[in-house]
Amino acid sequence: MNRLIIFFLFSISIVGCKNKTYNEEQDKIIDGDFYKNNDAADLNKNGIDLSKSGDLKKGRESFLKALEIEPNNPTTLSNLGLNYYLTEDYDNAIKYYKESYKTSDSTYHIAAVNLGLTYYYNEEFDKGIEITNYVINNAQHDEVLSSAYVHRALNFLGNNRCDDAQADLNYIIKNFKRENNVEYHINDLKKRIKNCVQHRL
Repeated sequence: MNRLIIFFLFSISIVGCKNKTYNEEQDKIIDGDFYKNNDAADLNKNGIDLSKSGDLKKGRESFLKALEIEPNNPTTLSNLGLNYYLTEDYDNAIKYYKESYKTSDSTYHIAAVNLGLTYYYNEEFDKGIEITNYVINNAQHDEVLSSAYVHRALNFLGNNRCDDAQADLNYIIKNFKRENNVEYHINDLKKRIKNCVQHRL
């Protein structure tokens, strides 16, 4: 797997929170070298550090400066999307995730996974299911796939499709239980699915 510098959101447990923040148990950074220009890479890293520390405005400024140097870098575009997501500006988050995915010729699946989660929070569940289906059908790496299944299950729950969410949870348990932070998501989905079924009764 190409290891990329990203601020990769696996978060699913913050529905209803007004101030989303970086959480070590939920969010993940993967280090690597996807940059042609060292200054752009440094600015992206600075944006990650600032965003993780809670200074989202300065983090955003750093990502924008990185994009001035490498305007079509999918990693920075995705990180900028996440930065907007954390401020609950879902329209801009969606815009930058889509741009990241487009510039990568639909191969930067991390942006699509985060896009699926953002659609969930924006209550665009059908779009969330569509994009996570695409990732599930095209990605190969378990880390990305496990997150895509989690985010698709959330969107199924948003559409009150409890049985489909349960099927995704069963698949996650069978195939991805050893992936980082998956146990957290398994427990969270179990609670959400139980509430979904009770709500339907």
